[in-house]
Amino acid sequence: MTDQDTMASTILDLVSRRGEGTYWDFKLKHHDNTADLVHDVLCLANAEHSGRRYLVFGVNDETFEIVSILETEGRRTQADIVALFRDNARKLFQSRYPDLHLREIELEGKSLDVLVIEDRPHKPYYLVDPYAKGSRKVRAHHIYTRVGDTNTPISDSAPPHEIERMWRERFGLDKPPLERARMYLVDPGEWAAVSEDPIAGFPYYYHKVFPEFTLTTSGTDSPYIARNEEWTRGEIARHNNSAGYYKLYYHQTLLNSTRFVSFDDHKKSMVAPDWEPLGAGRFYFYKADSIDYSFQRFLVSQEGQDYSESLRIRGESTIHDEARKFWPRGMKIPVLNQSQGGMCILSVPGMG
Repeated sequence: MTDQDTMASTILDLVSRRGEGTYWDFKLKHHDNTADLVHDVLCLANAEHSGRRYLVFGVNDETFEIVSILETEGRRTQADIVALFRDNARKLFQSRYPDLHLREIELEGKSLDVLVIEDRPHKPYYLVDPYAKGSRKVRAHHIYTRVGDTNTPISDSAPPHEIERMWRERFGLDKPPLERARMYLVDPGEWAAVSEDPIAGFPYYYHKVFPEFTLTTSGTDSPYIARNEEWTRGEIARHNNSAGYYKLYYHQTLLNSTRFVSFDDHKKSMVAPDWEPLGAGRFYFYKADSIDYSFQRFLVSQEGQDYSESLRIRGESTIHDEARKFWPRGMKIPVLNQSQGGMCILSVPGMG
């Protein structure tokens, strides 16, 4: 089943419920007023729901009849909608707006537009300057949400407990410490360096908002490093290279140790990737939602360069050809979501 088929099936299920809900809203046609569009998007983006949210154009919200969007006026493109938010980003808190994209689907032989709003932990989304169009105005410092099938009125704000819920999600306060730390690593600007490890040259970090989270290293050539492990063995066997662990603490509790390799005479370092055998060779990867990849992105932000970019795809088999469709020669090490099938085969310098 294609993504388009999956989307159509999802929307058909929502229409068949003959009602609207927390994460979906029906419109007969695209908004006449862009202020109403901004308001609807903010409400859905801030709603309490784990997963995508949908603003569906081409469904009568009273009779739930499907009406082809091609028969209505004022249809917008994805570029139009993204530009609306991008051009007004300065009006939004931290200039951050929801991650959204428009998809056209077909139901019962009729075309519908679906504005998909991805679930991101950046809530609450709200304006710091008002956005007005004609007589309609989305207010500054008013946080909107959607409860059941009802949006927060454009002239009102969400109740305090809903706003608290959004901020708790933003800071990961309801998550276990390791998951919180993984979230925080994605925003390296929120970490402060205190001092530098004289052996590894890696600063000691703490999180500015939650200083109970700290980062340090074990020092290179730690006796606990398994020097015969893949990648480590290939990189530290020559040229005075070495390996160590990045250590992540919550208070005094060690949450995670992530292995890294320091190579090119200690000028470069990167997190050791996962690997799987393939015939006489190997392929290497990071998983997108892993703590190791969060560390790699954090280190790239500190060093200013991703040294995995030198990795190359090799081979001529079908699986290699398929990999090239997504990760052409010269691109950095691929990042794979847990749900993705198949992996990209890579040639790692010095790994035979």
